[in-house]
Amino acid sequence: MNMNAHLAAARAVMEVVDCGRSLEAALAAHAPEVKRRAWLREVAAGGCRHYHRFDAMLAQLMKTPLKSRDRAVHFLLVNACHQIEHMRVPDHAALSESVEAVKGTRFDWAGGLINAVLRNFLRARESLQGGLGAAARAAFPDWLHHEIRMHWPEQCGDIFAASNCKPPLTLRVNRLKTGRDEYLGMLARAGVGAAPTADSAVGVTLDAPLPAEEIPGFAAGLASVQDEAAQLVAPAAAPELRAGGRVLDGCAAPGGKTCLLLEAQPQLRVTAVDLPERIGAVEQNLARLGLSAEVVAADLREDARAGWARGRSFDLAIVDAPCSGSGVIRRHPDIKHRRRAADIARFAEQQSQLLARAWELLADGASLLYVTCSILPAENDAVIAGFVAAHSAARAERPAAPHGIETEFGVQRLPGVHAGDGFYYCRLKKTSPKTSAKTSARK
Repeated sequence: MNMNAHLAAARAVMEVVDCGRSLEAALAAHAPEVKRRAWLREVAAGGCRHYHRFDAMLAQLMKTPLKSRDRAVHFLLVNACHQIEHMRVPDHAALSESVEAVKGTRFDWAGGLINAVLRNFLRARESLQGGLGAAARAAFPDWLHHEIRMHWPEQCGDIFAASNCKPPLTLRVNRLKTGRDEYLGMLARAGVGAAPTADSAVGVTLDAPLPAEEIPGFAAGLASVQDEAAQLVAPAAAPELRAGGRVLDGCAAPGGKTCLLLEAQPQLRVTAVDLPERIGAVEQNLARLGLSAEVVAADLREDARAGWARGRSFDLAIVDAPCSGSGVIRRHPDIKHRRRAADIARFAEQQSQLLARAWELLADGASLLYVTCSILPAENDAVIAGFVAAHSAARAERPAAPHGIETEFGVQRLPGVHAGDGFYYCRLKKTSPKTSAKTSARK
């Protein structure tokens, strides 16, 4: 049976919130069932993004929760609230379409309930908002709201606001094929509004998002989709981007960093490593951009001296480690529902393992650039502190670029405070054994 778009969106959000499924997987499962696929994506993403606030508001309107078998109705109401508040859908249209969505389905009985609840929502929005706790008002889970407020008390309001906005589409201009000014002119001639990014010298942000296949010059490799904060990995790594330099991109997929570095210095010898199920995206991006790198399907956490890495050393390693993604929630609102407080320690352990393995492959005097898209210190400075304590030859340095909030060991950029997503950067310098011994002796 072809499911209507409203119910499909409700089920997609339900799978994210109740089952921990990724939003992309949930949308992929339901998109074939509806014709309005762009609408489905916007509604489902908004439902995930603002769920905690609307869930708490609906709890005030519905004293008796719906039974588990009727949870789809609850998510239909959440999505309707999102449409009313954030999609400029006329109130009457959001209400009537939500009622119509259950007609002829097993939820036919809920039409009257939906009508009554949404009418009450429209009448009492301001008072309902006043009855919310701080986390619900910010549309964040309690644990993550607490973490952000604790670590970023002065910036948390901006972080919450930015994380609840739809993200812009930012491109990285391929400097090997065109200049940024030339590419902006090309976009203007195609009727595509865009502006240069504030901090990345090769970034362009579109006035309105476009599918990749509709971006002028995309297929020809003139530009790639990449957030501005991720583009700043290049200036952070700049001291080691020398012709002939040996670079390890240890968590390479989908290939944005590998291609970024090669565009900055095409004579680098880059080895891009990631899991077998992820490495294909790296190869596809290299091919589209006409770039060349060694691509290795492997888990960097395994013995770094075994197999592909035996006998090798690198001048620079980049570890863009898997993390909570707390800095990219605006792009992936399902993070609010898929992450738990207990996950942070697990990520930190994995990050430490990746650092240790990449470190083994560095030549003396080489550098490791540690990057995450997290804004939580437990995944950033705390990981570096543990690593430096365990490795006498490691010296932590703040990158000269990009600018951001200086932490004990690195630089933190925050959504809503700095341009782009939330990213952390730290350089680790590998001193020679003799230098380490002298330093230890002085201590």
